[in-house]
Amino acid sequence: MIRLFWLAVAVLTVLMAAIGVCWIQRSFVAVTVNGLSMSPAFETGDRVLIRRGSRGLRKGRVVVVVRPDIETGWGSKPLEDRDVDANRWYIKRAVALSGESFPEQMKKDGVVPAGHILVIGDNPRSVDSKQHGPCPTHQVLGVVVRRLARSTAA
Repeated sequence: MIRLFWLAVAVLTVLMAAIGVCWIQRSFVAVTVNGLSMSPAFETGDRVLIRRGSRGLRKGRVVVVVRPDIETGWGSKPLEDRDVDANRWYIKRAVALSGESFPEQMKKDGVVPAGHILVIGDNPRSVDSKQHGPCPTHQVLGVVVRRLARSTAA
């Protein structure tokens, strides 16, 4: 009877660990930075941990958003596939949230519409909301939690 109890405890422990791993994989993802748009904060080859979704999204936070189409801009439909490998992504800084005024670097007046954010790279040559306008929040993959590894390329 005691062996059966400990076997049940072991099975339950393994099951809980598996559920925990699945939850972590669905909630967080690691991505590798490619490009100089966030230089000097992030460089090509840096690995960052992303919390999926827009929880924790605040002005000044770094976010990963879907790359807008060159001609049509940000997508109007919610992302069906948030698979990191299925889409092309941008890493940018959120500089204004819904209802806030456009910042100076936008070089135009306005207020960020509901359900949108403005994202701008730290590098002045970054392609971002300056060219594509406000980004719908449903185009956000997630918010950067921390850097996992610094690029070793010099």
